[in-house]
Amino acid sequence: MKQLQNRLHTPEELDNLSLSGTPLKRTLQSLKFINSVLGNHRQLGTAVLEYCRANQNTNEIHIVDLGCGGGDCITYLSKKLEKSRVKAHFIGIDGNPHSIDYAIKNNPNPKQIDYKVANIIDPAFKVPDCDLLISSHFMYHFDNEGLLVFLKKIESGTIKHVIFSELYRNVIAYYLFKFIRHLLPISHIAKKDGLIAIQRAFSVFELKKIIEDFGIKKFKILKKPFFRLIIKIDL
Repeated sequence: MKQLQNRLHTPEELDNLSLSGTPLKRTLQSLKFINSVLGNHRQLGTAVLEYCRANQNTNEIHIVDLGCGGGDCITYLSKKLEKSRVKAHFIGIDGNPHSIDYAIKNNPNPKQIDYKVANIIDPAFKVPDCDLLISSHFMYHFDNEGLLVFLKKIESGTIKHVIFSELYRNVIAYYLFKFIRHLLPISHIAKKDGLIAIQRAFSVFELKKIIEDFGIKKFKILKKPFFRLIIKIDL
């Protein structure tokens, strides 16, 4: 499919940082459904738990989630780590203050989870120091040059490890979602943005080349079901 040979750079409706009210709430609920049913929570949770178990000599593991949306991934991860007796503190960051308000209202553990508003794409954004930096379906918001700038930021900070959970651009994924989205109990925005997200996503080759060209040697890109990737970078 010719239109998927190169990345699309069209913004999604959810990129509107002033989106609020019922449309935003329904879309955040839709993303939680998609993350749960299509395996993102489980795949990201497994990768995070593996890292935490390998680093349990730390009293408390500090985890930062970039582009946290309504906080569904953090909620899932906090419960998973608690069950595994791993002490962790989370900070969720998102550019939409209304998404952060939603996340705060639905925060199951305010003592262990904090949320803050910040525009991650802004060149002036500073990535907080942490043991583990995570993101879910967010890295494709950067263009190639922007991703290189972002990698430079995290390399120069006090961050030990990175785990990105991402879609990868794929013709089959595009057509599957195009047809099944109408059967899913998700919002109109989620249906429309989902197709754009697949077209904006990096291919496996593109991601690997960007990371290698930057000079990072200790990384893994793991393919997961339903056209997802887990990218692990050891800093």
